[in-house]
Amino acid sequence: MLNGYKFRLYPHAEQERILLQWIGCQRLIYNAKVQEDRYFRRFAQCMVGTAGEKIPVDQEYSRFITEKTAFLKQVPSQILRNGAVKFRQTYSRFFQKLGGRPKIQKKSGRQAVWITDELFQFIPLIDETSEIASYQLIRGTQKFPVGALAYVAHRPHGVPSSIHVTVEGGHWWLSFAAEDPAVTMPQKTVDAATEQIAEDLRHLSTEQLAERTLGGDRGVAKPLVTSDGKIYDLDPVQKDRIQQHRKQHKKWQRRASRRKKGSRNQKKAHQKAARYQRYEKNVRSTRPMIPMCLRICPLRI
Repeated sequence: MLNGYKFRLYPHAEQERILLQWIGCQRLIYNAKVQEDRYFRRFAQCMVGTAGEKIPVDQEYSRFITEKTAFLKQVPSQILRNGAVKFRQTYSRFFQKLGGRPKIQKKSGRQAVWITDELFQFIPLIDETSEIASYQLIRGTQKFPVGALAYVAHRPHGVPSSIHVTVEGGHWWLSFAAEDPAVTMPQKTVDAATEQIAEDLRHLSTEQLAERTLGGDRGVAKPLVTSDGKIYDLDPVQKDRIQQHRKQHKKWQRRASRRKKGSRNQKKAHQKAARYQRYEKNVRSTRPMIPMCLRICPLRI
């Protein structure tokens, strides 16, 4: 079964520079494909002679490497290719009515790069019991070396086929999906435990089943509201801190807007604003509302 993983990543200064270069080049290819697509669609609307012709949706990117964009040759070609693939995947989701058209990716805020297995390898580290204790992440190629990247794996994981490296507010993250051999999907045949549960519930009426059922609704103002009317809220200390961090976030956003566009001081202000915004995000994502509710009502489903 595929499991998702997200770990903190700790690159040094030179590795940060290389990864930021990869992020920028992949974003440039993606945005170039988006702008080209917008041009074709606008041109088709204005020219009657193009009626009925299909707008190309491909993964070609070599035409964007010119004398003005010679810096694109300083990164692996797989990084550029993945930017074009992301554009094609976004359009595939649009055709399936699962999302909107591809949009321009901004330079500010959360930034990420998609890296496939041609550019990294997880080297297993064997412990004294001859078992895999952890992995060492080696990034880059012989032509474009990055070196070993330090990351903290708080739980065991497998080896993925692709990874995403994300930076937001000065914090780096490593995320991927990998097979977890410890978790298996249930087979088509019903096991004995499932049959026993069904047998225990079969004799209950609709009212009795409703009494043993508990639903939960996650929200913003109220983190968790159960179907029996109970509200599970944040701690008062967390609420006060969230309000303080929101004020600081707005203050640093105003300061960033007044500073010179693209300057290092503006970048520092954006990082501080993101740092204050991160607290509320961490509180809401790590607050164990559902497990707390199940501990209070262990006999209800």
